[in-house]
Amino acid sequence: MTPRRVRRPSRLKAAVSPLAAAVLAPTAACALWAAASAAVGVGARGDGLWFAAGAATWAACDLLGLRLRRAYVFAHELTHALAAWAGGGKVFAFVVRGESGRVDLSHVSPFVALAPYWIPLYALGVAGVYRLAIWGWGAPRAREAFLAAMGAALAFHLFHTGRSLLETHQSDLDEAGPALSLALIALLNAGLLLFALKCLFPERVDAASAFDTVRGGTAAFWGGAVRLAAGLVAR
Repeated sequence: MTPRRVRRPSRLKAAVSPLAAAVLAPTAACALWAAASAAVGVGARGDGLWFAAGAATWAACDLLGLRLRRAYVFAHELTHALAAWAGGGKVFAFVVRGESGRVDLSHVSPFVALAPYWIPLYALGVAGVYRLAIWGWGAPRAREAFLAAMGAALAFHLFHTGRSLLETHQSDLDEAGPALSLALIALLNAGLLLFALKCLFPERVDAASAFDTVRGGTAAFWGGAVRLAAGLVAR
């Protein structure tokens, strides 16, 4: 992703970004735990097994090296472009070659820069195809196929996002600052997964309980931090 005009990060942003990341990090960690717990609970029984099977199938493909890297790069750059367009920006170039790509944009914002890291484009496509299938011709066993495909699509997004962040420096993160970007990506992906699971399995995912887990964990962390700081000051 390349803006026509490159902006240097301000000193204020360089100072504020790590602080904001530190504030968000405990909440992001608790949200990831809540999302993972919800996913495990859903995939253990009933039609959630289809969802789990799809996710497990993609995980196996990824571990075997069948990663469809070019498909991920295409979705990554397209999400940048769509996010810029949605914000009133212009897309001057869109290039995907092999396992790399770029888009030239009129401007870049934190939303545009981070969009591919938390918006699962192929999962949205799977949802669209499913709606067309049940509206158009009522395909048999459409829900089971949809759940398996959705599990695979979300796993595809999460595996590729995690690998891209771990293996290479992503200049996209510089827009909001690396630390803050990572905290936001974790928090947004946790929220996305919880939202998706609630939509797919409304009776089995307790959103209120997940919220309480995040709120309670965050409060416990900061309560402990305050007590620790008070103890150190009192010495």
